[in-house]
Amino acid sequence: MKRTLLVSTAVLALAIVPTTSVFAEDKTTDQSQTTNKSQSVDKNQTPTSEEKKVVEYTKNETAKTEKKKEPVVVEEDNSKKEAISNKEKVEEVPKNGWQKENGEWLFYENNQPIKNWKKIAGVWYFFDQNGIMASNRIVNDYAFHTSGAMVENSWVKIADKWYYATDSGKIVRNRWERVGNVWYYFNQDGVMASNTLVDDYLLNSSGAMAQNDWEKIADKWYYATDSGKIVRNKWEKINGIWYYFNSDGVMASNQWKDAYYLKNSGAMAEKEWIFDKSYNSWFYLKSGGAYASREWIDAYYLKSGGYMAKNEWIFDPNYNAWYYLKEDGSYVTGAFNIENKSYFFQGDGKWIQSPKYFKVRPITAYIYSESGDILSYVNQGSIVTYDSSKSKGSRLAVSISGLSGYMNQNDLTLVDEESEFIPHYTTDGRFLYHELSPYTSIRVAPHTSAMKIGKKYYPNDGEHFDGFTIKNRFLFKNLTEPTNYSADELNRVYSMMNIRNSRLAGKGAIFKEAEERYGVNALYLMAHSALESAWGRSQIANDKNNFFGIAAYDTSPYDSAKKFDDVDKGILGAAKWIRENYIDRGRDHLGNKATGMNVRYASDPYWGEKIASIMMNINSRLGGKD
Repeated sequence: MKRTLLVSTAVLALAIVPTTSVFAEDKTTDQSQTTNKSQSVDKNQTPTSEEKKVVEYTKNETAKTEKKKEPVVVEEDNSKKEAISNKEKVEEVPKNGWQKENGEWLFYENNQPIKNWKKIAGVWYFFDQNGIMASNRIVNDYAFHTSGAMVENSWVKIADKWYYATDSGKIVRNRWERVGNVWYYFNQDGVMASNTLVDDYLLNSSGAMAQNDWEKIADKWYYATDSGKIVRNKWEKINGIWYYFNSDGVMASNQWKDAYYLKNSGAMAEKEWIFDKSYNSWFYLKSGGAYASREWIDAYYLKSGGYMAKNEWIFDPNYNAWYYLKEDGSYVTGAFNIENKSYFFQGDGKWIQSPKYFKVRPITAYIYSESGDILSYVNQGSIVTYDSSKSKGSRLAVSISGLSGYMNQNDLTLVDEESEFIPHYTTDGRFLYHELSPYTSIRVAPHTSAMKIGKKYYPNDGEHFDGFTIKNRFLFKNLTEPTNYSADELNRVYSMMNIRNSRLAGKGAIFKEAEERYGVNALYLMAHSALESAWGRSQIANDKNNFFGIAAYDTSPYDSAKKFDDVDKGILGAAKWIRENYIDRGRDHLGNKATGMNVRYASDPYWGEKIASIMMNINSRLGGKD
């Protein structure tokens, strides 16, 4: 090699061509270096053909240079250069450790892939016969993570199925396993069971064995007790609610179990109505869950079997009465048309074959003549006597406080004589009283020998009784006639009656002035004001100086009542108003609903009788001058 370089140097010195000599050196050097890297060559080895060519080329080139003395350019052999480069590229490097080939992981030792098991950095891995690492799969009952690490005491999900490997690395098969205080079941393939039943044990969607919990499987509900087993063929109380589970353990819903009904939620119905489409009927489930049978629930009757009665008659032996149940199941009250015939029922639904009394329902109700004209009106709760022989269409023939006429059926409700108080008259041997309620009575007249003590009298007009007739002189007294009492005597009334804090006390002179100015009896005015204003102490009296109920209508008495400037004007103004609106129009006495002021002045059918009773009492205390 040294000789070759010397020759080249001599040639360069003569020809002055540096480029050619550089190429030759690089190529030779590169070839020499590449040969040393790729293989070991024996020092005594015979030169190769390549080496031979280089030597021959050098010799020939030197001879040519010496002859011609012209620069000679040596062209580079590219094919030889490429061969040398490829030789470098395919140089084999020994493999060790992890290698990823064709998307798979392999592990090498001494340039050879590991096959079978290998513990690497404290973790077990498995490699198949091709050296490929097992990943996210089961091999010989051993489970491997996606990383390739063997699973130990842990879960792994493979192809959407869960497996569990113990500390040995093997998956659990065909048995129960307790993991973190929770029981799981694994089938013969090692797959965790979920949302299913295994030997009556309920497994939820997470695979955990259910305890004291619900689980829905294939649209059916199951319940597992504390043991984990489902409830079968029996009732179970869960959080205070009863449920029933059939022989398959399925919760019953929308169905009957004996006398009990299971709702859509499965809960047993209690204290509620249930409509069962299968029977097209309503049922009532009582406290405890059993359906009501042959009994009343409010206004509804449940027949044998629990069916609600409707559009039919029912006889209840417990009450010895007939009832009619409407389309909605409620019993009928009042007048009701059944197959074009009118029937009458009490407020509690009992049918009355021969009704006698009705009660007024609205705040006020009108009484009409046969032709339909308004005769008078009565207040809520008033009891009217019924005359079945005279009823017309939707109006019933009635009588009250001396007035006979017709009232709308809708304004009346039938009264049960046996259970409801009916106003009547009775005597205690001293006076005849009108008993208006169990707590209210008014004195009507002195007792006479014709009256029987303890007997109840029911006269329509308060005058004609069974065996005698009375005439209350104050009820029919002409109110234009003055009283025989002076202002001072009238002033004494409030203390005699023990009336305190009355705004009317001491106003005897004003009552007498009203009597003189407007021609209205002063004793009547005092009695009238006593009834309407509670002896001058009512709110309307205090706020509006209205002592006579003028314009105090039943629907809004306080708001509608007329207001006067002071007490005196309240008395005088009322006397003037009564004179103009009643006495001058022919109603010059108190009367009842047939005659007098009571026809229009008040809805209370016994308003006149009450004022007359007060007049009688005052007259008695003052000496009976009137």
